[in-house]
Amino acid sequence: MTRKQLLWTALLGGLILLSTWAPMAEHPGADNLYVRQADAFLHGHLDIAEYGWDASVVDGKIYVSFPPAPALLIAPVVAVLGPQATDTIAVALLLFALTMIMVWRILAQLGMRPDQRFWPLLAFGMGTPLWQAVQWSSGVWYFAHVVAVFCLVLAIHEALGQGRGWLCGVFLAGAMLSRQFTLLAAPFLILLLWQNRRRRDATRTRLLNLAAFLLPLALAGGGYLLFNAARFGNPLDTGYGAMRLTGFLGERVAKHGQFSPAYVFFNLIYLLLQGFHVVFTAPDRLSGMEMDPFGASLLAGSPFVIAALLAARERRIWAAWASILAMAGATIFYYNNGWVQINAQRFTLDFWPLLLIPLVLGLRRQFAAGQARLWQGMIVYAVCLNLFALLLIDPLNRLFLVWQAWF
Repeated sequence: MTRKQLLWTALLGGLILLSTWAPMAEHPGADNLYVRQADAFLHGHLDIAEYGWDASVVDGKIYVSFPPAPALLIAPVVAVLGPQATDTIAVALLLFALTMIMVWRILAQLGMRPDQRFWPLLAFGMGTPLWQAVQWSSGVWYFAHVVAVFCLVLAIHEALGQGRGWLCGVFLAGAMLSRQFTLLAAPFLILLLWQNRRRRDATRTRLLNLAAFLLPLALAGGGYLLFNAARFGNPLDTGYGAMRLTGFLGERVAKHGQFSPAYVFFNLIYLLLQGFHVVFTAPDRLSGMEMDPFGASLLAGSPFVIAALLAARERRIWAAWASILAMAGATIFYYNNGWVQINAQRFTLDFWPLLLIPLVLGLRRQFAAGQARLWQGMIVYAVCLNLFALLLIDPLNRLFLVWQAWF
């Protein structure tokens, strides 16, 4: 990384910290269901003491239906500081910083030059939904994404590096117990482990390494099933069906269920086509500027992602795309697309660590072909969209009111 890039990294890191300062001050730790779940674990309970948004109510008891890994991760913090003082946004910031360090190392593993690594690092950290996930980690939904991305990045780094199957499996298990569909990254990681140059042993040794990879997943999956059975009497019941849904989401689920082909067109349009969308909600439509709460598409919010299609065709690229399409294909049948979200589709964070591989290899080819300025411009554009959506809406709304008063 050049001196100028180091300076920009420091400035942008400060911007991310600034963007999280107000949310950290406004939300006590117990607002997050994972903090309540961690506190319940520490007191020997599976149910939580107090209802929170998107909790599930079964037989008069309140449960957190989301997978338990983030709660287990922050349990030591809750034990030391207590629920109210536990700041999940601060934890998310730490995980974000560690994620960026690991992404930098993945870029080196993929053969990207040090002076070029700044750009995919910037793209991944500030040109995707990850920035919003950190900023909104006071909520259980976004904190789960930050934890899952961190675990999945660790798994990819291990699969490309030392290639220890058991450790890669532990990391993927952490991602799976944060966001279930990340389990579909397993085929991609298996291929990376099989191709790992440091593991070019006899076939039997490599098969044992893959068995070691699968063992933590089996244990984590079994534990999750037991966890569900202990709470709801059915290992396949996650509790999602007991959420108190209202409004259009309640209508959707009542009519079509949680997963249905009825949701495909809406979800696909928002995943691939919906643009950057600002609405003016004041009666005169001159102020009250808000972002579309259903977000913007992957192509509109992160247009540099097109470079991923330009990576050289090889087995690991095909495997990455297979896992990515499996995750995306599963979520488009879901009753919501991640709502509420700003300038992004948050469910894409389930596969963004995998998408990073073809993206980096595609950018590397484009940089070598003399097209660096084009793709750097797309990355800067994506970051500026996030900057506008996540930081500037409220100041601009106040400016519009002042502006109108002058005329």
